[in-house]
Amino acid sequence: MTETHDEGAPDADADFTSRLWERMVPMYSLLEGKLDRVLTHRHNIGLGALMALGQLARSSPAPLSVSGVAGRLGVSVSSASRVLARLEEQGRAVRVAWPCDRRAGRFTATAAGAHLWTHARRTLDRELSAEFRALRYNERYAHVAARLCRAEDEPPAP
Repeated sequence: MTETHDEGAPDADADFTSRLWERMVPMYSLLEGKLDRVLTHRHNIGLGALMALGQLARSSPAPLSVSGVAGRLGVSVSSASRVLARLEEQGRAVRVAWPCDRRAGRFTATAAGAHLWTHARRTLDRELSAEFRALRYNERYAHVAARLCRAEDEPPAP
């Protein structure tokens, strides 16, 4: 059953949510760019590749399929496939043959990839914390940063 919508009545919650989203998208882009540059400079790996490597490292020793990585990261299968192929070329991930379907490759982090994940994740955590602290004082993003940081401190809903 569909919910009726009265176009004439303003919905305060919807307005608040849409304004929050309008601020969150550019803030995310800003953070993504900064984190990508810092990680590339310090660890020679971009943010997207690091997130994929993190999925592999955390699932170890169980290998993940390309679609599994894509689903966990919220990206397309083709995008995940390209990132995993690059990680494999760099020796940070390895393709494991899957016994029941030899066509379907699964990936796991190599020792070098797991080591990189451990060190780069510390940088990522420090940079994110610093950026969120700074964004709390940025007039454009203070409200969003405060909401996101407060959400971290709140216990999950039952």
